[in-house]
Amino acid sequence: MATATLNQTANFKADGGIETMKAPSDVSDVERELEQVNALMRESLNAADNWPAQAASLYHLETGGSQLRARLALLSGMAFKSSSAHRIAAAAASELMHNASLVHDDLCDGDSERRGQPTVWKRDNPGVALCTGDLLLTAAFRAALNSDQPAHSLSLIQLLTERSGQVIAGQSIELASRGSCNADCQDAIHHQRLVPTVTEYLQATMAKTAPLIALPLEAAAIGGNINEQQCVQLHRFAKAVGLAYQIIDDLDDLDVGCAQRLQPEHYHCYHAWPRHWPVRSQRLSNPASQAMCRATRHASAALTRANALIQLFPNSLGMALQDVLAKLRHRLEKHQLIITTYFEQLSGSDQDINAMQELSL
Repeated sequence: MATATLNQTANFKADGGIETMKAPSDVSDVERELEQVNALMRESLNAADNWPAQAASLYHLETGGSQLRARLALLSGMAFKSSSAHRIAAAAASELMHNASLVHDDLCDGDSERRGQPTVWKRDNPGVALCTGDLLLTAAFRAALNSDQPAHSLSLIQLLTERSGQVIAGQSIELASRGSCNADCQDAIHHQRLVPTVTEYLQATMAKTAPLIALPLEAAAIGGNINEQQCVQLHRFAKAVGLAYQIIDDLDDLDVGCAQRLQPEHYHCYHAWPRHWPVRSQRLSNPASQAMCRATRHASAALTRANALIQLFPNSLGMALQDVLAKLRHRLEKHQLIITTYFEQLSGSDQDINAMQELSL
C-alpha cells in the first residue's frame, strides 16, 4: 500500500469551523477508505429512517465537515501498519463520537448554526438533539465492532469508553460552572461567581477537547505495531494541541470589547481568564489585555510542545500533523495582531503596547 498523506488538511477558521486545503500528495488510499468510513458511519446508526433521532443524525452528518478525525485515523493506521478493516472501524468510531459531541455542544451552548446549516436542536427541538447525540455516540461503539480481530475490537471499545467518559466529564465542568444563571440574570457579581476559575477552564479543556484529538490517532494505531511509548507520545501531542485549539477557538468567539466590559449577557467560559488569572506583571494597565496576552502565550507554548513531539512519529503521519499545527499557529498570530491593535487604540500607551507584545511572544 502506498504511503499517503492528507489531501485535505485542517484549516481552522475564525468561526471555529474547519475548512479544507489541498496538499500535493498521493492520497488515493485515504480517499478510497474514507468512502467506506462514511458508509460504516451511517450503517452503524442502526435505526429506522423515519425515527426522528435517525433522521436528525443523517441530517447532521450530511451537513459536511472536513472529517479531519477520520483522515487522521486512516493515516495513523497506515503509519503503524494496522489492517484496512481496523483503520476504517477506528475512523468511523472516532468521527461518530466527535459528531455526537458537536450535537450536544450546540444544544448546551445554544448555537443555532453548524457548518452553515441550522443545528439539530434548532431544526427539530432540544429533546431530539439530545437523543441524536446519544444515538451517534452509541453508533461509535457499534462501528468499533467492525475491526477484523476480536482483540482489536475490544481494545478499540475500551479506548472509546475511556475517551467518551473524559469528554462528558470535561463538558460537565463547564456546564456546572454556569449554575442557575440565565439570560434574565442581571446581577454581575452573582454572574462573576458562576464563571469558572482558570483551573476549571484548563481542566475542562484538557478533558473535553484533547481526548477527541487523541482518539483517532490512538484508535487506528492500536490495531498495528505501535508501542507503549508511542501511545504516550500521541496522547501528549493531543493534550498540547487540544489546549491550544480550545484557547484559540475561544478567542475566535470572544470580542475584545466584550472582554473589556465583562457583561453577563456576553457569558463565555473564556471570561475566566480576565477575572481570575493572577497577573504577576503590573506593566500592563488594562486587565483584559493582560489576560488575553497571557492566553495567546499559553496557546503558543502548547503548539511548541506539540511540534517537538511530531518528530517522534512516522513521517507520513508527521507531515499531516505539521500542517494542522501550522494552521493553528496562523490563527494564533492573527489574534496576537488583533489584540495588539485593539489595545493600542484603547490605551495609546507605548509602554502597554511593548509589554503586551512581550507577553504574547
